[in-house]
Amino acid sequence: MSNIELKNISLKFGGNTVLDNFSCTFAEGKITCIEGRSGCGKTTLLNIIAGLITPDSGEIIGVPTKIAFVFQEDRLCEEFSAVSNIRLVCGKKLTKKQIISHLSELGLGDDLKKFVGEYSGGMKRRVAIARAICYDADCILLDEPFKGLDEAMRRKAMDYVLKHTNGKTVICVTHDKAESAYFGGNFIDIEQGTAI
Repeated sequence: MSNIELKNISLKFGGNTVLDNFSCTFAEGKITCIEGRSGCGKTTLLNIIAGLITPDSGEIIGVPTKIAFVFQEDRLCEEFSAVSNIRLVCGKKLTKKQIISHLSELGLGDDLKKFVGEYSGGMKRRVAIARAICYDADCILLDEPFKGLDEAMRRKAMDYVLKHTNGKTVICVTHDKAESAYFGGNFIDIEQGTAI
């Protein structure tokens, strides 16, 4: 693994400039939080790193092959159980007992017989987080992963992410400065192009 480097990235959608000659480095094995107002290109930046969007110009280097992504939408198979949703991405790498352990850490242990479609929004969010973690990727992209969670559950979910991403490169988009502070690590203000 190595640092992920974006050099002079520019992208326009229609006539709108989303990113203009943007450069930054995401440190290998560290958590970096990205902040900025709505519409300034945070989600687009994650999509570029994941290879889902190709920028108009610029260079991206150091992106590992194995990436996990918690999108703003949960993107779960709602007719499946939480365990089955995770099984879809990790195959037989984890036992059912191990998957249940992950879900239990996120407070879902009593609801595993239900289909995900019966879950509340916050419960679905936690399944999406567990799915990304269980994939065991080298880089984990988190796009507002804790939205819809109350304060206690948000803290539980953040602790879960910290516990299971030690040594991995994590890039987290957030509107919440308290989340950035809790994670520590690096901080990028996408509008100012500054890293702290």
